[in-house]
Amino acid sequence: MNIEIFDSYADMCRRTAKEILADLKDNPRQLLCIAAGHTSLGLFRELVQAYKEGRADFSKASFVAMDEWLYMSPDTKDSCGCFLMEHFLNHVNYHPQNVRLWDASKKDMATECNEIETFIKDHSCNRCIDFLILGAGMNGHLALNEPGSDLYGRAHVSSLDPITQKVGQKYFEGDAVLQGGATLGIQNFREAKRCILMINDSHKAGILYQIMQANQSDPAIPATAILEFDNASLYCDRTAAS
Repeated sequence: MNIEIFDSYADMCRRTAKEILADLKDNPRQLLCIAAGHTSLGLFRELVQAYKEGRADFSKASFVAMDEWLYMSPDTKDSCGCFLMEHFLNHVNYHPQNVRLWDASKKDMATECNEIETFIKDHSCNRCIDFLILGAGMNGHLALNEPGSDLYGRAHVSSLDPITQKVGQKYFEGDAVLQGGATLGIQNFREAKRCILMINDSHKAGILYQIMQANQSDPAIPATAILEFDNASLYCDRTAAS
């Protein structure tokens, strides 16, 4: 795994955007998956700016969402899907038929998981995510693959760790009852053609240290799975690397 430390969060986002755009130029039908969360905000700004300046065309590309809070849909205020639309998808030229967000409000979540898997296979010539951008939670989760998750699992419904339930409140204006999640599995991430795990700021220094101290993947810290991924990089800023 390649590890790079950047002087600033902005530098890390610029570098990541540059790689995505280079891949998009070579593969206009790129299937992109970016975590919905504060770590991605700077990257979203870079990609939107590139589109506005005519340096990016997403018209042939596809986008699949990584996860969603259980019982929420993209129309739910402050949901992951809402976050992605507000900060990225509404500002670039993705075609709606090429975007697949989770609808975790459905009663039949097994079918929803299967449909997400099918979308990935049908919208990439590689039958996998072409470019994946992950973030790591305070407890080391990847998407909503919580501590103790199957490191070879696919799209599924997950139970939330108490830390995720607490930290997740920051995305909501009022108190939210976070009862679970729907998420792509770590095997989906393992299969991605290109993967970058982005970690920034001093509050993530502790979990970054735990990841880097691990000699192998550990279900108790799902982010350690990236140590075994092919074609993966870990990007962090200096405050996270402190």
